[in-house]
Amino acid sequence: MGRVKVKFFAHLRQAAGTNEADIEIREGETVEELIKTLTERFGAEFESRIKDPTTGAFAPFLIMVGREEISTVRGDLKHRLSDGDVVSLLEPVGGG
Repeated sequence: MGRVKVKFFAHLRQAAGTNEADIEIREGETVEELIKTLTERFGAEFESRIKDPTTGAFAPFLIMVGREEISTVRGDLKHRLSDGDVVSLLEPVGGG
């Protein structure tokens, strides 16, 4: 068993109701499994920010594990987490 710190930004912070959370993980747990744990913990509003409610597909958002970018678009969600990792969840920001 281990722990990761998850940091939330923008609308994900609002949906989670907190800036960060310490989450217990199993050895070898993946980012995808962590996201499932987060949606169970933080509920429907959080899940609606993470997944398309119609298709159930992951929305395009940025996940950083330490300094490594994990992409929901590229399918990097099988990345294995380690005790002490810091995971940041950020929604894309556009502008012009």
